[in-house]
Amino acid sequence: MSDFTHFFEALEQGLLNDEFVKLTLSKPTRKGEGLVNNVYVRLFLVEGKQIFEFKYRYATQENYKQFSLKSGISELEKLLSETFRLGTLFTLSEDLQVLISKNKMVSYRENAPSFKNKLPEIPLQS
Repeated sequence: MSDFTHFFEALEQGLLNDEFVKLTLSKPTRKGEGLVNNVYVRLFLVEGKQIFEFKYRYATQENYKQFSLKSGISELEKLLSETFRLGTLFTLSEDLQVLISKNKMVSYRENAPSFKNKLPEIPLQS
């Protein structure tokens, strides 16, 4: 997990403490037609198991993909390493931002929580 260790530890703590609200990736490294503008990650229950649902927002459409928790973390690391320069983790105890500079330097910013309550959970149909 390299430079993103603090971010993924905070994500795991948020999941363990049932405080995870959502996660947003923004500020793409490259902008252009057909490229992903943002990714929104929410936690859902499918057949009694927790899964991440990724919503990939493009200029003209949205695509959804579901990942197991482990696969979702791998996808997040890949997206932060290759595609986005800002990731924001929203939990009930804090908001944590990971910022990646053009030189690939990673820094963090902690803020007061934006949410006092979790988002409503809607069971997804597989």
